[in-house]
Amino acid sequence: MNRYFFPAAFSLGAMAVVWVAFGFFAANPLALLMTLVIGAVYGMGALELLKFRRATATLAHALAHIPDELPHLGDWLEKLDPSLQNAVRLRVEGERAGLPGPTLTPYLVGLLVMLGMLGTFLGMVLTLNGAVFALEGTTDLQAMRSSLAAPIKGLGLAFGTSLAGVATSAMLGLISALVRRERLHAGQVLDGKIASVLRSEERR
Repeated sequence: MNRYFFPAAFSLGAMAVVWVAFGFFAANPLALLMTLVIGAVYGMGALELLKFRRATATLAHALAHIPDELPHLGDWLEKLDPSLQNAVRLRVEGERAGLPGPTLTPYLVGLLVMLGMLGTFLGMVLTLNGAVFALEGTTDLQAMRSSLAAPIKGLGLAFGTSLAGVATSAMLGLISALVRRERLHAGQVLDGKIASVLRSEERR
């Protein structure tokens, strides 16, 4: 089932970025730039998790196809992703070594929210500056209302960066939880195999 959750969650986050960026296109270049940065960070996190998931898949496949006769553990370890080979070797040999997890993604999840807030704060600063300029530039009430319309509209658009940041952070966090669960399940299967066909005593 995780096979479908991964692309579905990623698509939701990507759709949020595209939707927000479309609203900013040709209307708010600074907010558009921040949204594109959020999209780039989101893509970096998703790429790391995709590689992480593929590495887990190599472990799951290798565990499901252990030959009846395995004279050398190294021959079987070569089927694993290089990022897992050493950790799995230590675990088979009896060391209490955990399987590696994502390195950048936990930080990117928080960074996405911060980038969204930064874009909103920048938009608010520009909007307030525009409002001050409009108030100081005229004393006519009708002209003042017309001058304030554009800055206030810009303030509403500025909050879109927070929407993009929160949406991508939530989806990246969800994807991270899904791939970590896959890795945990593979680790449990590995422990079961270690107790039987991968006994370290028999491979030394």
